[in-house]
Amino acid sequence: MTSNTAYYTFDAIAQVKLKADSIPGYRFVSWTGTNIDSTDNPVTVDMTCNITIQANFYSTTPVLTLEKHGHGSISPAAGQYPYPPGTVVNLKAIPDKGWKFDGWTSNVNNPDSAETSLTLNSDMHVTADFSRDWSIWMILGMIATFLIIIGGITWLAMKYRKRLKSIFPTVLRSSNTSFVFRLILGGIFIFTGFAKVHNIPTLVNEINQYRILPSVLATVYGNVLPYLEIAVGILLVVGIVLRITASIAGLMLLSFAAAKIAALIMNLNITICYCFGAARPLLSTQSLAIDFAMMLLAAQIIWFRKEIFSIPDWFRRKKPPLD
Repeated sequence: MTSNTAYYTFDAIAQVKLKADSIPGYRFVSWTGTNIDSTDNPVTVDMTCNITIQANFYSTTPVLTLEKHGHGSISPAAGQYPYPPGTVVNLKAIPDKGWKFDGWTSNVNNPDSAETSLTLNSDMHVTADFSRDWSIWMILGMIATFLIIIGGITWLAMKYRKRLKSIFPTVLRSSNTSFVFRLILGGIFIFTGFAKVHNIPTLVNEINQYRILPSVLATVYGNVLPYLEIAVGILLVVGIVLRITASIAGLMLLSFAAAKIAALIMNLNITICYCFGAARPLLSTQSLAIDFAMMLLAAQIIWFRKEIFSIPDWFRRKKPPLD
């Protein structure tokens, strides 16, 4: 509503009655000014001095704010639109090539449909979400490429492990270091496994968000993973089949990291990881960094396997000498 100013002269001690009339789309809110702060309408003021009074109005026209995330077009286009109360607004989303429509935010009649509508009775903020249309073969190909690269690096490292061993500092080749790494890696696996056991539905839902496994396989994987982590953690701590167990742990961590990297590339908007259970959520980038750190621990155990303070080591110590 435009701002208008007018000046009037009245006799001293006169009483002036003021009344505010709103136009369509606005409503009266209050009077403010010299010696007055009132919501009465009309209102009476005493002219005991020079007085400045302002009538305040509030817009009752609801505004629709439209946004989009990703690549695609929406109708109406992104922006702000005032409509009369009760207006039904038709919405349409068209993804660009190689992208797909994921849905609208709440307040629309059908959030999952590319063509829907809403009734505007108050200010509303609606967003259309688009994401990359990755096929399962593209995802598997990307993960396979990642695994091949890591596998090649691992093969080279194992082939030249004797030369690499001489490069590493003595502390990293120490049996005590391997023992500490075993306890840390095994302890983390045991902790995360037990944390997930009581939140398997949350874990299955999180696995489904990565869009790599079919729903049935995601359910099976989500129910098996916590117990597999516990088993691997226990074997690491006690030192049984140490190199094989550390290799399994490394492959599990590698798969976790590959899934998170794929999610970042596909812009899946997965910002929270429940790797340590629902009670200890982490940012996806934080959990990815932890995965790589744990892979380094597993690599040290594989290359410099030392069964110090392990069950096999304990049995060797108890074995009587040969005659």
